[in-house]
Amino acid sequence: MGTSSSSKGPGAGVSFDPPWLNDIVIPNQGNNTTEAPVIEIAPKARFSNARRSIGEYVRSGSSDCTRKALGHYSKTGMGGAKNVARRMRISTKAASGFFNTFQSLRDDNSFFLRQELSELKSHGADAYEIIDLIVKHVCPNGGSVDEILCRDSGTVALSEFLDCNPNADFCNLTDDQIWTLIVMFLGNAVYNRVQLDIGQAFERQEVAYVERVKRLNEMRDYIQSEIAAQIDILRKSFNQHVDMNKLFQDTIKNTFEVFEVAL
Repeated sequence: MGTSSSSKGPGAGVSFDPPWLNDIVIPNQGNNTTEAPVIEIAPKARFSNARRSIGEYVRSGSSDCTRKALGHYSKTGMGGAKNVARRMRISTKAASGFFNTFQSLRDDNSFFLRQELSELKSHGADAYEIIDLIVKHVCPNGGSVDEILCRDSGTVALSEFLDCNPNADFCNLTDDQIWTLIVMFLGNAVYNRVQLDIGQAFERQEVAYVERVKRLNEMRDYIQSEIAAQIDILRKSFNQHVDMNKLFQDTIKNTFEVFEVAL
């Protein structure tokens, strides 16, 4: 499930934060601001400790190894938790888009996407067609890895949410349901990002395929549970004037700071 880990991942000698991310446009948002370029260069063997810990995790199933792998991924592989959050800014902007979209679907009868969904339903559209329309409304539609990761994470999150809540109506979600969806989206996005960068370590282990899949799912659940914990903390300060993208950037940063503590 999720983005493939067949890529070798980013190497050394490149910026932790690729400047071309600023060229990706998030649809239906007026906050596509250009961020200052980051010129900090990634070191040699940046993910070696993370991959080593991942290998130990695959073999043993130890949650301590998972935390260490994610901590090494953040601290050395990405130059710190703040850099991880910056690197994932396409996903956090999309999370903000999902949040605003579901609130508008519920509260604004004139919201154009609500009208499009209503028309789609009147033609007998199934859940997958509805999910596809919402994801297209929120996520960028280009062919870069980050854009594909964003769309994949959104599709998986909405599908899993419906699996758990088969009677839910995307046009009438409660606040708690919206926050749950955001947690699921960010959890999938972080998991997919990590998989792209260091997931090759899963493939190289002499462990049965079924066991590797089990470990992957456990790792994703662990990431999602920590994101949920950080969201719960940040929600206490939430109000209608909060910059949602910043809130979700802080969520990612705080999550990886927790992982770094394990080192």
